[in-house]
Amino acid sequence: MTTSTCTQIGLFSEPLCPKNIFWTNLILLGFNSSELAKGVYSTVTFDKDVFTKGFPNSVKAMELIVWFLFKKLDDTLTTAKFTCWPILDLPSSLQFRTVAYKWLDQLKKEGCLGNTDIVLRRSLFDECQGERFERLIMAFSNYVLKVTMDRDYQHYNRVPKIEFTELKESAPELLKGILKTHIKMQTDNFLQKTRERAICQNRWKNLADKLSRQLYEVINRNNELKKRVHEFHKAKHFNGRDNLTIEQLSFKRIKKLEGARLIWNSCLSWIQENQNYIASIEDVINDRANKYRFNGQDISLQVPEIMMNMWEKQFQEARISPRQCGKLDLISLLKLWRFALQTLNDKITNPKTIQHQDLENEENLEKEEDLENEKDLEDEKDLENEDLSSTVKKLEEHLIEQKRQIKSLSMLKNSLKIRLNEINESIKLLKID
Repeated sequence: MTTSTCTQIGLFSEPLCPKNIFWTNLILLGFNSSELAKGVYSTVTFDKDVFTKGFPNSVKAMELIVWFLFKKLDDTLTTAKFTCWPILDLPSSLQFRTVAYKWLDQLKKEGCLGNTDIVLRRSLFDECQGERFERLIMAFSNYVLKVTMDRDYQHYNRVPKIEFTELKESAPELLKGILKTHIKMQTDNFLQKTRERAICQNRWKNLADKLSRQLYEVINRNNELKKRVHEFHKAKHFNGRDNLTIEQLSFKRIKKLEGARLIWNSCLSWIQENQNYIASIEDVINDRANKYRFNGQDISLQVPEIMMNMWEKQFQEARISPRQCGKLDLISLLKLWRFALQTLNDKITNPKTIQHQDLENEENLEKEEDLENEKDLEDEKDLENEDLSSTVKKLEEHLIEQKRQIKSLSMLKNSLKIRLNEINESIKLLKID
C-alpha cells in the first residue's frame, strides 16, 4: 500500500463524510472484496460510493457488507441468527434484511451506535441508498471496529485514558493541546503502519513476479524436454534414416515397391490359376454352397427287359426306382448295381441255377422262344450289365472327385485368407515406409 493509496483510503478530501468513514473502517477491519465477493456478488463493484443514490446493486452490496460486520462483531451469534445465509433467492434476502434490522435496532437501544441522530427504519433496507443509510453503516462500522480493537488488540500499546470531564472544566486549552497531540501521534502511527504495509506489499509483489518468471521458465523447459523426447523416439523409430541421402532413400523405396509388385503379381497369377474355382470359393465364403447334384438327364440308364423281369420281385421288396420325379436316384442306382453284380457272381459260381431260373422266366414270358434266342438274350444282357457296371463305376469316381474338390475348396479358402492377410500386412508396411 503506497502513500497515494493511503490518501485514497484514510485521508479523503472530506474525512468526516460518512461514506469515507465507513469505507475506512471496512478497510481497517480487513474487508477485501476480491476475496469475499463470489457467486452472485462477483458482479458488484465495492467502493465508498456503494450506497450512493443511483448506484446499481446496492442491496447485494449491503448484504455482503452487513454480513461481514456482523461476523466481525460476533461470529457464532451471526451464524445462529442468519439461517438464511447464503442468500440464493428473494425470500432469503427479505429474511436477511429483517434479521439485520432487528439486531441493529437492539444495538441502537443499547446505545452502541453512538449518535442519537441515527435514523433506523425497516424501509431503509428496501433500497439501501442515501445519506441516512450511509450514516447508519458508518455508526455500525465504528462500533464493530471499537469492539474488534478492544477484543483482539487489548495487549497492544494504547492511548492513555484521558479524564475529559475534569479537563474540560479546569483547563479547556490544555484539553485541546492534549487532543491535538494524541491526534498527531495516532496519525503518525497510522502513516507508519501504512508505509510498512506498502513495503510488505511491494515485497510480496516482487516475490510473486519472481515466482511467475520461474514458473514460465519451468514450463518452457518442460516443453523443450518433451520436444527432445519426441525427437529421440522419432529417431529411434527410423533407426538413423535421417542420415541417409536422398538417393539411398529412393533406392530403398524402389526395392520396397519391387517387392510389393512381386507379391502382387504372384497373387494375380494365383488368382488366374484358380479362376475356375472362384465361383465355388465365393459360395463357400458367403455360405451359399449347396449340395452337389448330378443331372440325371446326362446319364443314360438302360436296364434290359429280361433283367427287369428277373429283378421285378427284388425291385418291389427293396422299393427300387432308378428315377424319382424325373431325376436320377443314386441310392436306387447303387442297389441296382449291387443286384447286377450279385447276378453275375451267381451266374459264374452256379451257372446251372441261373440257367434254370432263366428257363423258368422264359416259360413265364415267352414259351415259344427257343434256346438260341435265350442265349442271344443272355449275351445281350451281359453286354448291358457291362455298360451298367462301367456307368456305376464312373459315378463312383465322379463322387470321389466331388469330395476331393470339396476338400480342396476348404483348403483353398484357408490359404486364400492367409494370402489376403499377408497382402494386407505388406500394404501396411508400404504405407509406413
